[in-house]
Amino acid sequence: MSKMQMSFHQNIVKRAAASRETIRGIHLTFPAPTAIEVLSSLNLDFVYLDGEHGSFETRDLEAACLAAERHGIVPIARVPDRTAATITRFLDRGVRGIVVPHVESADEAREALGAVYFGPLGNRSFGGGRPFFTEIDNLPGHLAACNENVSVGIMIESGKGLDAVHEIAALRGVDYISFGLNDLAQSLGHPGEPGHPTVKSAVEKAAGLIRSAGKPVREDFMNLAWINQVLLTGARQLLVQPSGQAY
Repeated sequence: MSKMQMSFHQNIVKRAAASRETIRGIHLTFPAPTAIEVLSSLNLDFVYLDGEHGSFETRDLEAACLAAERHGIVPIARVPDRTAATITRFLDRGVRGIVVPHVESADEAREALGAVYFGPLGNRSFGGGRPFFTEIDNLPGHLAACNENVSVGIMIESGKGLDAVHEIAALRGVDYISFGLNDLAQSLGHPGEPGHPTVKSAVEKAAGLIRSAGKPVREDFMNLAWINQVLLTGARQLLVQPSGQAY
């Protein structure tokens, strides 16, 4: 087995999207490699780095990926935009799954897919990103392995995106679809009301179309906890007395 082959481990996020097995992860909104290390004792499958609303710089992405890799956790990330330059920057730091926000058409999804996958599936730029800094014996095999081990999630966050959801889900290379419920609610005329009946009905209809295209909705296989909720829940349990008063 070559060094290149040994460096690849199956991406459990991509595998679970195909098999619908349940996987568990943490959504990080700020750089915290130590939190990844601490939480690794829970046998997490993935860590979700929020590059759109979180506070991640390039070096933060790399540090998070290093911590995740050390503990066998797959790092995925929501990118702030779908441009090739942005997606390449995230992938070259070691991110193994890209979540693309605010997609409203199949053409927009294809644009992102082109940046994620090497040829013949896409046109991703190759520059020797981590963790493959050593010599690669078989470059065509390496690029094919990269394609097989990167996951892609598409986010639907507007009424226009809902209209195109079946076409988007049917695209080769899209592994799963998720909904940005707050932005979607705003787009549908109900800002701050993601639980509004109109929003819920629209999401349920779209989820059916996604599944009919052979793809899962994120909730079909992902169990995801937001780090802010984890911290607050733990602090309340440890620091608040039964009476509701802090110690």
